[in-house]
Amino acid sequence: MIAETVARDGGRDRLTPRPNANDNQYIIQRSFNSKHNLPHRVAAAPTDQERGTDFACVMLAFYTLLSLPFYIAVVGTLVLSLFVYLKSFLCSSEILPKFFYKESTLATHILKRCRFMTRAFSPSIWISNRHIQTLLPWIIPHNCKCQFDREYLQLRDKGVVALDWVTNVKLPKKKRRTVILIIPGLTGDALSVSSLCDAATCRGMQCVVFNRRGHGRTFLTTPKLQSYGDPSDLRQVINYIHDRYPKTLITVVSYGSGCDLFLSYLGEFGSSAQICAGVCVSPCFEVNQRSSDIFSGIYNILVLLHMKFIIWRHARALSDVIDVPGALKSWSFKSFDSHVFLKMLGCEDLDEFYERNNPLRDVDDISIPLLFLCSLDDPVYSKNSIPHDLFKYYPNFFMLTLETGGHCGFREKMTSVSWADKISLDYLEAILEFTIKGYRIDYHKSPARSTI
Repeated sequence: MIAETVARDGGRDRLTPRPNANDNQYIIQRSFNSKHNLPHRVAAAPTDQERGTDFACVMLAFYTLLSLPFYIAVVGTLVLSLFVYLKSFLCSSEILPKFFYKESTLATHILKRCRFMTRAFSPSIWISNRHIQTLLPWIIPHNCKCQFDREYLQLRDKGVVALDWVTNVKLPKKKRRTVILIIPGLTGDALSVSSLCDAATCRGMQCVVFNRRGHGRTFLTTPKLQSYGDPSDLRQVINYIHDRYPKTLITVVSYGSGCDLFLSYLGEFGSSAQICAGVCVSPCFEVNQRSSDIFSGIYNILVLLHMKFIIWRHARALSDVIDVPGALKSWSFKSFDSHVFLKMLGCEDLDEFYERNNPLRDVDDISIPLLFLCSLDDPVYSKNSIPHDLFKYYPNFFMLTLETGGHCGFREKMTSVSWADKISLDYLEAILEFTIKGYRIDYHKSPARSTI
């Protein structure tokens, strides 16, 4: 009979004779960690380490099921945050304007009535760039709902200017007629300012667009073009409107280079200008100073091409008073002005011409309330040319500036009425209300009717 006994003292199995046993009895010695001992370990009772391992597996499975909503919440929060960020990036950002003015009764009334400080400019991200703002009115024109009726007005020297009247306007019966005379820039016409006409028509205001000699697809009957700061033609137009509507209130909204003409008129005729209020959008305060930005040259070329087309179209009528070949070859405003206006106006040099056409040459004589709307990123006119001192010392001058808006742009959407047009109409209504009704201020319960 052979007996098996396990010995735990070695690394390998061996047979050893059993003491006091028969010759045919041997001891089989096996190591404890031997593979042959594995069935014995599995069948044996679990140790503390094995219990801990099993418990960890159970808890891992439990936490996996339990943390599934947690992971969903984390991922959902990240997705929602990304969506909110993209929405805030793609949606319009609000830009509050800065208002420059001198303390006065009129300024108090305007602030209360128009609330300029809270009138944010909110352009869509797609059109917030200054170049897009500048070119958008020409790329995507406003869907004009107005109907224009053109009237040609013959001036004293037999010259002709065109007036485009808005005809589909319902004027209030019990109110005085309010006429908004719109002066577009050198490249503008009635269609380029149609958004303002639509908005003003909805408020019961009569709009009329002034087209200079040879501009706005008009014909030229005399060998003369209107220079930047020559207000003689505008004077006759305003007198004609007063004769046509004797009790009307005339206001003016000018754009770009049209502001040069408007400011020159106000300075030359002073208190006899027969205008209640005015707005200048993207004005040029000095004719010979333009933006030094590299992109300004591109816009100058576009304007020069338009002016060359006018010269080419009326070359036969202007050939005796201007240098037509030299004007058509010009690629700068100084060269163009020297070939077109020096001989026509009898100026010796460009310095004399720019001095005579400086829009602020008679600024002390301007007597009506004026609002200037300027964009600090204007690619045509530099922000360094803005005379901030005017708004510190003149109580009838007000200015709103925005960080962005381009040149005569201020579009918040592709085809909507511009921010500048809304501000202009609100301002004109506030001035007319101040002019007609006056403004009362309570000085310790003593009301006093006040003026500017």
